[in-house]
Amino acid sequence: METATTFRHFPKLLVLVLFCAPLVFAETPASDTLVYEHENTLSIVGLILPHNSLKNSKTLHNWPFFAFAAPSWNSIYKWQKPSGKLATFKGSAAGDANFAGLGVKLDVAIELIHLLELGLQANGGTALNYGETSTFMGVYDIEKKDYRQDIIFTEYAYGFTYKGALTLPLLALLPKSDWTKVILKLTGEYAYSGYTGANDGEVWKAGNGNMVNGFHYKCGGTLIYMMPFKRVPMAMLAANVSGFKHAYDFDPAYKDYNPGFKTVNIVPMLSFKVNDVWNGMLMAAISRDRRFKNDRYKSSEELLQKQVGAEWDLRTIMCIFSRKF
Repeated sequence: METATTFRHFPKLLVLVLFCAPLVFAETPASDTLVYEHENTLSIVGLILPHNSLKNSKTLHNWPFFAFAAPSWNSIYKWQKPSGKLATFKGSAAGDANFAGLGVKLDVAIELIHLLELGLQANGGTALNYGETSTFMGVYDIEKKDYRQDIIFTEYAYGFTYKGALTLPLLALLPKSDWTKVILKLTGEYAYSGYTGANDGEVWKAGNGNMVNGFHYKCGGTLIYMMPFKRVPMAMLAANVSGFKHAYDFDPAYKDYNPGFKTVNIVPMLSFKVNDVWNGMLMAAISRDRRFKNDRYKSSEELLQKQVGAEWDLRTIMCIFSRKF
């Protein structure tokens, strides 16, 4: 039934894309020149973790919340080359350093009629460790019911991602005004992730989420509302569904954890301008995650718990201040 509904609406989306394409072409000058750009961004990331996000921390599991701020640095080299009005070839190489570790990303993509983008990304990275307070790097040990933590530069995460994005400028169908600038961006990802310190079937963490050597997916969209305010120019609402492609990628010991569970994330965002050089973004992460039979378990035992349902909760509140160089 859901598939039939999707295909029933597909012609409407196609008509919308074709309708908007001439508007995009009319505003885009024809040029086949290679455009190159280098950009550095310094960010201050502030995080508030509510209690539900701390229950697997040995030292913070009884805290109502935990807040901290940390700097991050991103350096990106981008290029793009139009090929007539129909296609633009794009690429980038980026490196970043933040509280979770160091990483690098290589990206190539083709953009069609400035509305549909298809690409491939390769990534690699490592992570820092904060001992018992928070694990950002390591492999889960089933016998000890805890992570075998790795220190930085001993093991590495790596992977590649197939990506697609379709931009629907809804503003073209709305009455023209400063209050009707709305864009819908639909996205989909199919990715492989691996870790040099984990065997197939083992759950590992390198960053903020549990992973396994294998494929996973994410699909959803972002509604972008451009507002006529100098200090608060944009509001966004993102929603996506994600999960692992194959439950058999996990060791059989994780059967009760339900590796095939689909996680739903909803993220409202608000961008703001601090001054001429500093910008900001305020966001909250609300998600539908697993609910377990035994909620009072020892630290890091979640992966061996029996899932009995799902629950919605506020996972993170984040505020980012950034400056570009």
